[in-house]
Amino acid sequence: MEETDLGVMLSSALRIDDIDQLRLSRSNGISVIWVDISERPDLAALATRSTQEAGDALCTWFSGNPGKRNMIVGLRVALSPPTNTVFVLAFQVERLAGQLSIIAKYGKLWVVPGPPQAHLIGTQQMDAHTFLTQVVNYSGQGVLIELESHLVTELRTQLDEWKRHYIT
Repeated sequence: MEETDLGVMLSSALRIDDIDQLRLSRSNGISVIWVDISERPDLAALATRSTQEAGDALCTWFSGNPGKRNMIVGLRVALSPPTNTVFVLAFQVERLAGQLSIIAKYGKLWVVPGPPQAHLIGTQQMDAHTFLTQVVNYSGQGVLIELESHLVTELRTQLDEWKRHYIT
């Protein structure tokens, strides 16, 4: 990727307020990514609390400073009808390696407007239905993305390479 393209992607990335994990079973879960959409009126549909018609998401990984300790892994998401918009998530690998590993494990992300309410933060026992209901009531439907297998493999490969150099 060209440096100018990378710069544009990173400068337009949504600010990530928090990342949580929703475990559905021992082998299945979803990473809940709380993002700041305050400066993106085109993403207002993510805050809708009513059920929306399903659309498609075209996702692409990119990276900045590959192979370095300060590596950034980004995900460009292009949504198609009913919501036509593009947004970028940028993850600082050194700070978010654990959360990225969970994304690479389950391959599912739920991007919702944040920040999360205090009672939804931290480790706690809550059934999935209650958690989902509380998030939707507070933040809206958001967008649920199930990454294609090649995207999961690509993320795992990048993380494994980074960990090989920087995790002892």
